[in-house]
Amino acid sequence: MNGDDLTKEELLSRFLQLEQRVEELEQDNAQLREKLQEKDERIEELETRLRKYENPHTPPSKRRSGTDGSPTSQDDEDDDVRTDGGTPGRKDGHDPEWRSMADPDEEIEVTCDCCPECGDRFDESVGVSPRLVEEIPDPQPPEITRYNRHYYQCDSCGTETVAAHPDCPDEGQFGVNVIAQSALSRYDHRLPYRKIADRFEQLHGLELSGASAWHATDRAARAGRCEYEQIRQEIQDADVVHIDETGIKRDGEQAWIWTFQTVQHTLYAVRESRGSDVPAEVLGEDFAGTVVCDGWTAYPAFSSNLQRCWAHILRE
Repeated sequence: MNGDDLTKEELLSRFLQLEQRVEELEQDNAQLREKLQEKDERIEELETRLRKYENPHTPPSKRRSGTDGSPTSQDDEDDDVRTDGGTPGRKDGHDPEWRSMADPDEEIEVTCDCCPECGDRFDESVGVSPRLVEEIPDPQPPEITRYNRHYYQCDSCGTETVAAHPDCPDEGQFGVNVIAQSALSRYDHRLPYRKIADRFEQLHGLELSGASAWHATDRAARAGRCEYEQIRQEIQDADVVHIDETGIKRDGEQAWIWTFQTVQHTLYAVRESRGSDVPAEVLGEDFAGTVVCDGWTAYPAFSSNLQRCWAHILRE
């Protein structure tokens, strides 16, 4: 039977079937296009997230894959693979490093009179099995010193003078060690002021409020201001200064910690800005030396005398 033998009803039926099939294919095509669009958007999102970790300004320690750019094999995908592409532990053939033990401050002879099994008495020891134990002392109570500072009045000019002692602080009731430990707890151990106060009470039985811990760190900062400014002056006069910055939280708010380094000095500055105003503030607007830096836009906005970091150039 050929097309000429088909009736009009049969031709119409076949046409309707073809038309319905075309509509089904168009619907399938629309669904596939929609899925493809979703995948393209997802790929773009993942590539955007990946660029945060894989770009010329990302140090190797922050990258999520190996530094050679090669894909990770299936055998390496286990719990021992670090996020930076390395593996934990020393490399094969590396000499071990043992923890050095200090000389003992005290030696205690540990003896036994009789056998714990049969009760027979021992005549003498046949050897020694030494064991070094390092321990910290029990919490030490604070030392409280009263300084009776005598004051005098000059008969000639009437000037009043209060005698000073090197161990007596100029202000406050806490000594140098309390101030130093407060600053270390805050900025090295990153403890909140409340926990700093708790730490003093636990270790030394010293009652200290969170506000007192804050005042102690503030006094430490003011005590070091003169040396800080001296270091900044040395850096301002340097021929070459390495600068870098990274994000940091300060009281829960975004801030930036800047590093200014020369061969002999390193200076840190925490600022809310990541712009060129920070190096202009620290180094001075008339800084004539060379700045070694990465490709952040704040540096060319500050100075035209730049040396790009070789690590970034090689990654680029």
